[in-house]
Amino acid sequence: MAYRIALVLKYLDEEYQASIFRGAAAEAERLGMELICIQGDQFDQSISGSSFFFSSSSALRLDGVLFLSSILLDNNTGNISSRLKNIFPTIPLVSIGTALKGIPSIVCETTRPIADLVHHLVSDHGYRRFLYLGGPRGNHDNRVREEAFTKTILGKKWSANTCTLAIRNGELFSETAGLQLIKQYCNDHSERDIDVILAGSDDMAAGIRKYLRTGAPESWRDCPLTGFDDIPLAATQPLALTTIHQPTERMGAAAARALHDVLHGSKTAPVLEIPGRTVLRNSCGCQGYTVSVPPEESERALRREQFLRDVSYFGQEIMGASSAEALERPLREFLTNVASRDFALVLYDSPVSSIPDKGRIQLHVSPLAGTQPFRDMTLRSMDELFDSLLKNPVNAGTPRCLFHLRAGDYRLGFVLYSVDQSAHTYMSVSGMFLSHAVNRLFELEHEQDRARELEREVEKRTRELKEEARKRREVEEAVLKISDLERLRFSLDLHDDICQRLAAMTMICKCAADSDPAMKTLFDMANETLRKTRQYAHESFPVEIDSLDLSDALSRLCSDMDTAEKPVISFTRSGRTRPLTREQKINVFRIAQEALQNVVKHAEAGKVTVQLDYGTSSVTLAITDDGHGYEQNGKEPALRKNRRRPRGLGIRSMEYRAHQMDGSFTITGKKGKGTRIEVVIPVTGGEQ
Repeated sequence: MAYRIALVLKYLDEEYQASIFRGAAAEAERLGMELICIQGDQFDQSISGSSFFFSSSSALRLDGVLFLSSILLDNNTGNISSRLKNIFPTIPLVSIGTALKGIPSIVCETTRPIADLVHHLVSDHGYRRFLYLGGPRGNHDNRVREEAFTKTILGKKWSANTCTLAIRNGELFSETAGLQLIKQYCNDHSERDIDVILAGSDDMAAGIRKYLRTGAPESWRDCPLTGFDDIPLAATQPLALTTIHQPTERMGAAAARALHDVLHGSKTAPVLEIPGRTVLRNSCGCQGYTVSVPPEESERALRREQFLRDVSYFGQEIMGASSAEALERPLREFLTNVASRDFALVLYDSPVSSIPDKGRIQLHVSPLAGTQPFRDMTLRSMDELFDSLLKNPVNAGTPRCLFHLRAGDYRLGFVLYSVDQSAHTYMSVSGMFLSHAVNRLFELEHEQDRARELEREVEKRTRELKEEARKRREVEEAVLKISDLERLRFSLDLHDDICQRLAAMTMICKCAADSDPAMKTLFDMANETLRKTRQYAHESFPVEIDSLDLSDALSRLCSDMDTAEKPVISFTRSGRTRPLTREQKINVFRIAQEALQNVVKHAEAGKVTVQLDYGTSSVTLAITDDGHGYEQNGKEPALRKNRRRPRGLGIRSMEYRAHQMDGSFTITGKKGKGTRIEVVIPVTGGEQ
């Protein structure tokens, strides 16, 4: 059975890691081992082994791991060896780039080529003043390079004057870091005070060269420069960089061989040093170096240009995706353009700090095979997922890569893919775009979940408010019923008791009125009191409303209240009569009665119109007068602090009655222009 091993690094977005991968992949294929490159894992001493796909307990079953320690371990590596062996006790490890105690390690021997480079700069060019612009101060690679330069430059007795070395450190071995470091140094030393710049990497040298040629003071423009790594860019014009060549592909291949030996029980050297070498070009001050571009390099340049356009277009497309399904079309187009053999997108149910036990296959497609995309949204264990995704072998020369989709410290999922070696850099960049897009989708889903939660809370609160409103209406209805019952009791008491007593009094007074003037006066008073009492009893509860139509009851009400004194009250109706319930008739009648009493008592109106309009689905009662008007913000004596006129029980009772009928109540007015009260209630049933 073939061994399955992993190469663990950060990202295949730069030449150092990509060339390590090329060497390891070619050697693993030659030795019959299946290699998976794992990108995007974060390693430090605070994370447990269960956080990694290459741990002993991982569902991705591995027989061994190549660990790019020079990239993954930025800080002191003192106790990392024991830490790694404790986390992965059953998985053989091989370290690349850094010598780790107790773990087979492949390192590049750079002390001799650094010494050769310094000897060339001092002996052949006569340089004595050096400036080293390096990477992070705590980085292992930077520490090794800085110590080698320091020991060679300052520790050797030269035939001429003593050499000097100034040192500045950046946050990364990047082009931007190199540009910023030289800019800061030039700002502090406008006149050039060094002979040559030693860059910690070729990428940093590229940034330094850009600033020297475009923004540096004149004396700095032609300052000699060297690099470190010998990436392809170093051999091109106009850089033509003198540098230290690191045999990265050989290191990757040697690591794969060492792991193969360990798996087969063969003895391996604790540390294998692969020598680097000095490469002299024009940037140090030498002359005569010419660029020779092979035809295949021109072809690669054209492919790079096309890949960059594809990556840019892909990034723009997926940034607008509003769902995971919307990622499929731009993903398939991009995968076809980069000739992907196999691609799978697996997402977790939510962002997590460590790898979960389950995930979903959002998309699985093999563009070059012409197969239909496969989507299995079933939540499956990681064992099931990897058994499914790895069951078919990939073509020779295109080992699989696993790329973690991350957002800060959170994991979103991963992609598992297979492409030609020339496309790995672009797949790595596209993976970063995809991470941002997936994270945005998770954030969008979170916002949608929050919106749904708020919607549920609103619905719950609405139901509670409706229930409170229903209970309030029941209370109001009960109050109105009690009020009407009290009116009825009061009306009956007046009619059956008081009025009968007054009638008897008038009969007695009438008999003696002709002979006694005092009795005549008493008779007149008793008779008028009887008339008014009967009127009060009738107004308190007009019993005829049960037998009369609402319009007839309102017409009689207007007639009874229309006296010789102001105001003049008129009644009109329109539309075909619609049947109303007893409660509706009583409530409309009471509203009209209360409104007319308010007009008579307070409005000082000359004319009042009561209009009843039967519509197709509603009945409208409108009472309009030409009195002094009703203004909610009027400057009248009894005003509240908020400038609203206090509403009396009359207006409140009218509102309550309108609401009891599911109707609306409005009162409008303007000073000196009168007042209008309007009640609209919905009705059902046909016309009559």
